[in-house]
Amino acid sequence: MAATGRIGGDGLGARMRAARIERDVGLRQLAQQIGMSPSSLSEFENGKSLPGAERLQALATVLGVQLDLRPPEPTGQRFEDWRDFERLDLTPVFRAALDVFVEVGFHGATVRMVADRCGLSMAGVYYHVESKDALLTALLQEAMAELISRCVSADAEADSPAQRVTNLVECVILFHTYRQASAVLASTELRSLDESGRLRHLQSRRKVREIIQSAVEACRDDGRVGTVPATSTATAIVTMCVAVADWYRPGTSPSPREIAKEYADLALAMVGA
Repeated sequence: MAATGRIGGDGLGARMRAARIERDVGLRQLAQQIGMSPSSLSEFENGKSLPGAERLQALATVLGVQLDLRPPEPTGQRFEDWRDFERLDLTPVFRAALDVFVEVGFHGATVRMVADRCGLSMAGVYYHVESKDALLTALLQEAMAELISRCVSADAEADSPAQRVTNLVECVILFHTYRQASAVLASTELRSLDESGRLRHLQSRRKVREIIQSAVEACRDDGRVGTVPATSTATAIVTMCVAVADWYRPGTSPSPREIAKEYADLALAMVGA
């Protein structure tokens, strides 16, 4: 999630600066026109801050620049091996938001709590993100993007239907232990998303289940006979894996790899039961 919360993504500030210079508009002149301070506008042009949507639209209107305010599609954390989990690459604001949301719940959290946790003023937080809702949406979208990406990689690595199920269960277990905070947030705060964010989150969940369902169906085609439909079996497998995030305790619970092996055996038994 290195890009989450990155300011001036895709060089937006630099493009605005170029448009301003091309139109021979001074920094102070433009700042006065749109109701910003010259220092804030300079920070934006240099990629250090990001104004709210209304200010961005005002800038685009004054400079005659086309502006697409749709958020970029999340790409998830980058990884070389789906089994390896490095520390989440989060900006201080998003790291603080993740910790605070998990500790006190989204509705109990405030932007001031996030600001205090990461050592910024509230204005400093708003330089990086426009609202508390935007923080939650970005965190959940990036978490699901990473999980899906790892599942696709784990699935592609398998050389048999049974190995597909084994890899996928291991992948989901490892995610829900090594990314426990993100996993807990994704499980508990669906209700806090707006309608658009909730639909996207549900689509991501469905994608994970469909990947696992495909592996279950491949096992059935390969000779494993089960009386429970593949859809229900896949849903049950996902449900038991996701629940690990609720009880896993680093240092006291079995290791993530041990849990993954045990749950993979359970899943294969479910596929043929």
